[in-house]
Amino acid sequence: MIMHGKATKSKMKIHKPGWQGLGAESKGRTASRWLMFVIGLCLLSCLKPDLLSQSNQKAGTLKNPEKPVIALVGGTLIDGTGKEPLPNAVIIIEGDKIKEVGPAGKIKIPAGATKIDASGKWILPGFIDCHIHLATETSKLEYYQDSNSLATLRGLQLMNMYLRCGVTAVRDVGSPVEVMQALIRAQRNGYIDSIRLYPCGDLITITGGHGYSMHGSLAVDGPWEWRKAVRQMYAAGFKHIKISPQFTLEEAKAAVEEAKMLGLHITAHGGGFSDTIPPTMTKIAIQAGVECIEHLNEMDDEALDIMAERGVYNVPTLYTYYASYQRNDINKFLIEKRGWSMAMHETLFKKAYQRKIVMGIGTDANGQYRELYPQIYFEEMKYFQRLGMSPMEVIVCATKNGARILGLEDELGTIEPGKAADLQVLKDNPLKSFDNLGQPEIVLLRGKIYKF
Repeated sequence: MIMHGKATKSKMKIHKPGWQGLGAESKGRTASRWLMFVIGLCLLSCLKPDLLSQSNQKAGTLKNPEKPVIALVGGTLIDGTGKEPLPNAVIIIEGDKIKEVGPAGKIKIPAGATKIDASGKWILPGFIDCHIHLATETSKLEYYQDSNSLATLRGLQLMNMYLRCGVTAVRDVGSPVEVMQALIRAQRNGYIDSIRLYPCGDLITITGGHGYSMHGSLAVDGPWEWRKAVRQMYAAGFKHIKISPQFTLEEAKAAVEEAKMLGLHITAHGGGFSDTIPPTMTKIAIQAGVECIEHLNEMDDEALDIMAERGVYNVPTLYTYYASYQRNDINKFLIEKRGWSMAMHETLFKKAYQRKIVMGIGTDANGQYRELYPQIYFEEMKYFQRLGMSPMEVIVCATKNGARILGLEDELGTIEPGKAADLQVLKDNPLKSFDNLGQPEIVLLRGKIYKF
């Protein structure tokens, strides 16, 4: 009994967790597994820093990708500043900015750069249209059938048309708010890929004033309403404001003060059918402190003198008036009672030029005149030349001056280091003739290459 009890006690021994209670074969398998596990940990600890390093490198590559580099080589450069052309030029573009500009012997082309041979060709900045209405309808019938969605597509069509012609930026001076917002947001989100757009949103006028009832106008009355209208355009995301007569000095001043407080740029429609007799609207806008006057209508020498003294810009839009006279589409009241003629606009242009008022290229082809796009832009340039400007001066109006009018002279308008990589490559010398403008072989916009 005692021996049996001992034997039973021995067999019933309780084992602690571990290898002790395992058989030899089980012990061997378990030991091997533990050994492999330990070896794996050791290997992982050795490899982990490298893996993390590779992971960080990949993350760094995603966050800070190398900017593509483009080199334009061998072309004759007209940089938009008014300087003499530079033959055999080299322009280095990194990402969406111009990095270096100079003669071939002084600029080193980075290894791996995409090289564009521009030998025998001419390189200019992208052109700027300072007065356009992208979304306006093409006829009175379309006016009553229009919608914001259709107007957006119409605006995009014109933007893409301009891209193919070397116009890389526009200031829209009156189109529906939602249309302009859609185009801006679509570009920002990558849905569309087109030219730079700087909209004013709604044109601000008075009840019954110039542009009243236009799709893309806002009628307000009294200084506080004018302030609120400017704030509405600011809240809608716009950085440019356009006001239109009739307005009192108090209303115009309220708009200007509000725009300047909010850091906005402000321009004014210059007179016209809605002006008073004698004409005062343009002078009121100038006295109120606007930065720019649109058109050249019924301005006396005093108004021009004040513009020159205060550095107020002007966008003449000559060719759209010329087309209107040709089609007998100028209101008879203006011709018969107020003495309008194409000679009036031309004389005012010459006076503005004599006073060294900074002028830009603008088109303003609305309604049935929309069919004149895109050639109307280059007809406007030719008109400037016919009235006394040199070809180089006109090119400056289309580039550097346009950027100044937009308030973007530090970013656009000239081919200089640090500026936006918006430029065009032309086959023919534009200083000899403007006839071949609008047909660039290459357009670069934000550093991206477009070939046509």
